Amino acid sequence: MLSLIKDLFRDEAGYILSAEAVVLGTVGVVGASVGLSSIAYSINEELKETAFSLRSLNQSYTIKGFRGHGSYTAGSTFTQKPVEEAHADLQLFIDDLESELQREAKSDEHDEKDDDKKAESKKSDDKPSKKKKDGEGKKKAEKKADKDSRWDDEI
Repeated sequence: MLSLIKDLFRDEAGYILSAEAVVLGTVGVVGASVGLSSIAYSINEELKETAFSLRSLNQSYTIKGFRGHGSYTAGSTFTQKPVEEAHADLQLFIDDLESELQREAKSDEHDEKDDDKKAESKKSDDKPSKKKKDGEGKKKAEKKADKDSRWDDEI
């Protein structure tokens, strides 16, 4: 039994296979993240194209009012902007949203850096002096003694 354990310990046949598995796993993860990024970009572009195509549809309408037998119903109308103008407005809206998202991302990164700096400075500031600890301990002891004496008085 002991010789079997020694043989397994000295066996290096699986070493190369495990290293290959690590390399293949790393390449797989990197490839998947790049692939997901490109898929997200493609979906976003397709949704933009869909928005522009729906905006190209003419949605203008007119409903005439009716009059008769002493009553009147008002009509309604809507005239859509020209397609080029509507597309320009939609593109401006999309650009504004993208720039706002970029600003928020930069702001979040900046906030995280500030939080890290604050945490580091707080760690160095949190080291109270021994005198301060002793003073706080005395105050707590005095408060506890006051509570105990009040309890004794009530009993």
